[in-house]
Amino acid sequence: MKAAMKTVMKNMASWPVPFSVLAAGLAFLCCLLCPGSAAAYPQYTFKGFGDCNACHYSPIGGGLPNRWGRQSLDPTFGGTTGDWWGHSDLSLPAEAPAVDLGADVRLVPLFSKDSAGTEGPLLIPMLTELGGAAAWQRWTVYGTVTLKDAGPSYVAASREHWLEYSFTDGPQLRLGRMVLPFGIRQPDHTQYARHDFEFDKWDQSYGAELDWRTGGWSLFANGFVGDLTGQPSKRQERGGVVTVLRTVGSDSSVGISLLGSTSSARSRVAASAQARIDIGAGTYALAEADIQNFNQASGADTLTTEAAYLRLGWFARPDLDVYFEGGQRAFIDKGDYAKLRGGLGVNWQVFGFFEIGPQLILESRANLPTRVIGLAQLHLLY
Repeated sequence: MKAAMKTVMKNMASWPVPFSVLAAGLAFLCCLLCPGSAAAYPQYTFKGFGDCNACHYSPIGGGLPNRWGRQSLDPTFGGTTGDWWGHSDLSLPAEAPAVDLGADVRLVPLFSKDSAGTEGPLLIPMLTELGGAAAWQRWTVYGTVTLKDAGPSYVAASREHWLEYSFTDGPQLRLGRMVLPFGIRQPDHTQYARHDFEFDKWDQSYGAELDWRTGGWSLFANGFVGDLTGQPSKRQERGGVVTVLRTVGSDSSVGISLLGSTSSARSRVAASAQARIDIGAGTYALAEADIQNFNQASGADTLTTEAAYLRLGWFARPDLDVYFEGGQRAFIDKGDYAKLRGGLGVNWQVFGFFEIGPQLILESRANLPTRVIGLAQLHLLY
């Protein structure tokens, strides 16, 4: 397996066409060839569940699942957590006040090795989060509490909390702290298209967002003022981001994202092209190509970054997702910092409350040893 992965990575690195161009081309080709209801992330949309809002309170996915999201799982050994204590159906309009509670715990056993040495095995507590939502009539309030590593100890913090109003004809307006709607929302925050574009697991912003779906189109528009707490005041970015998605067939979509922001230290512009493609027979593809540019407020220093992501997957069974993931990141005109990664993995929904995700990754880094990483994400969901 290790030798095979090295061969794949070597061939990818020697392609005459950059990996990012291939990912962007895949997204653009689908946009041209496919006429235009789901426009969602990630792979579970290809199981016919509809868009992100069908299974999550957040319209762009991620975070606490709603009751339908829990009941729609296909665990190997049966049963879901949809009827457990604290879970309620918050379908709007809610005639009486209702509350839905949940928890999300992610642990990652990890082992890595390169020519410079070995790291691990380690058990990393990636996330321990309690969440809840309450609804009445057309109003929904949502919030999470998370343990955050603050050096010698852990402190309680809230990654997301917002108030939402759902209009009768479909639009939703949210105010609060949330994940900005840019690109494909990957659950793996180490992917270059997330981490290197500052959409890591603690990268949320306060803002106002309008989410609207109509006639096969989806619009997510957000005006933001920074996270207000984690970043230094000079790095608190204020700006706007918009994502437009077009439904393709029944379970596929293509889209673009545009972002512009400024702070007293720098300004940023970024763009993303993305595609979610139902290939058929249980197979699918997720593709994303991003670019961003930073300009320092003082001086003429600039930094342009491009990144790409590609995932090819197959639902061997309703509860078992087998996939290949590839990613690439580079600084324009600074080839010494390029990164390339490829990996094979499995997502297995063992129980309604437990998922395991073993993965083997090979990562090539300019001027650094190539390293092999083995991990197995353990996901407990209440």
